[in-house]
Amino acid sequence: MTTRLKFAIIGLGQCGGNLANAFAKYGYPSMAVNTSILDLKDLANIPENRKIHAPLNDTDGAGKDPRIGEKAIFSHLPNILAGIQQFVSGADAILITAGLGGGTGSNVALLGNMLKRFNLPIVSLVTIPTNDESALSKVNALRAINRIVGENFDSCIIVDNNKILQQFPDSSLAAFYPQANDYVVKTFTNFNSLTTEFSAKSLISFDNEDFRKVLLSKGILIFGETELAATQINTLDDILPRLKEIWQTSGLMAEGFNFSTAASGAISIYAPAAILQKTSSRFLNLLGEEFKALTNGATCYFGLYEVPNSSSIKISTMLGRLTIPVRLQEMLIEASSEGKNLTQKLAQELPTLDISALDSMELFSNGPLAMAPQGPGDTQAMAREIVAAANAAPAQPASKAESSKESKKAAAAADADMDADRTYSIEEYVKLKKSKTPAG
Repeated sequence: MTTRLKFAIIGLGQCGGNLANAFAKYGYPSMAVNTSILDLKDLANIPENRKIHAPLNDTDGAGKDPRIGEKAIFSHLPNILAGIQQFVSGADAILITAGLGGGTGSNVALLGNMLKRFNLPIVSLVTIPTNDESALSKVNALRAINRIVGENFDSCIIVDNNKILQQFPDSSLAAFYPQANDYVVKTFTNFNSLTTEFSAKSLISFDNEDFRKVLLSKGILIFGETELAATQINTLDDILPRLKEIWQTSGLMAEGFNFSTAASGAISIYAPAAILQKTSSRFLNLLGEEFKALTNGATCYFGLYEVPNSSSIKISTMLGRLTIPVRLQEMLIEASSEGKNLTQKLAQELPTLDISALDSMELFSNGPLAMAPQGPGDTQAMAREIVAAANAAPAQPASKAESSKESKKAAAAADADMDADRTYSIEEYVKLKKSKTPAG
């Protein structure tokens, strides 16, 4: 694959590793860093020597706790940086992939900050939780986004898992995330591929430097593409509504952006000769005016290509340096409400049972020692019963007779030494008895 920029892909956490694995499928050099060894084992497209297991102590994974992920990264930092330094050699830029709802991937800003020492542009491609995920995942994601924006990376691409659900409603559980990862990676790859991949004739060239300027324009970046059958339109003027649709729905990206904050963008169109011949030259002016109105005067880089023997029209577009979208504002409201509720649940004391109704129950009353002695008379009576039982035992052999007599004398002595006004436990009685009984 011939690319505009040579990216070194680093996947952090489970989701980040899966995205990196998808990039590796398309020929990108990829590696993965994770606190979980089980997640690393499933990344079949990434060589074993590019998988870094970074657990905290004896734990496996971070349990959605960013503090564990952070401590784990710091505890393995020399090993991580040594592996990445060799890996990124010769790259034009670093692309970090991660899911922001978990405990490892939500530390993407921390890892990115550490990688600034390599003096390469840093782009993050991250996913945010769906509406039905927990408050914990949403809080993790929002905190992570703020940290990413604060680190001022060269750009941040935010994939919305809600949009994935919409895009693949009939996908099986096994195929769902692999399909989504492939879709995101393939769309990105199409932008990063040289036009020679399409055997297209360039009428207006969208070159590598144009791509670099939009991609690395800071802020949040969105990109998307659509394809139309050539029979659906008469001229390229008919595609303007489709462009608006791409920008507003953002494909799998988070949506609800204020496009007037965009600083730069790109539009590339690949069309058959028959459509181009019917399209007036004023189309480019209309397209430029549409873009300027949408973005409040942002710079736009155009690409127009004639594709021989094509029966379809493909449109690719990017917008860079956008600010936080409405989707994240909505998530903040959800997380605030759900998070307070979860906090209250964790703070409440665990209730105990009222077992007063059981106080009068004696479930072992038939046993010989079931009832505790109630007074000194009871203790002495029980002691005497034990002695009497011992006296009623079969006679000892002649050789033991003398010893038996001594034992009976000692027991009687023990009884004589007992204080009638004091309550004795069985243990105390036995001790007193033993102290009076000679060894034998």
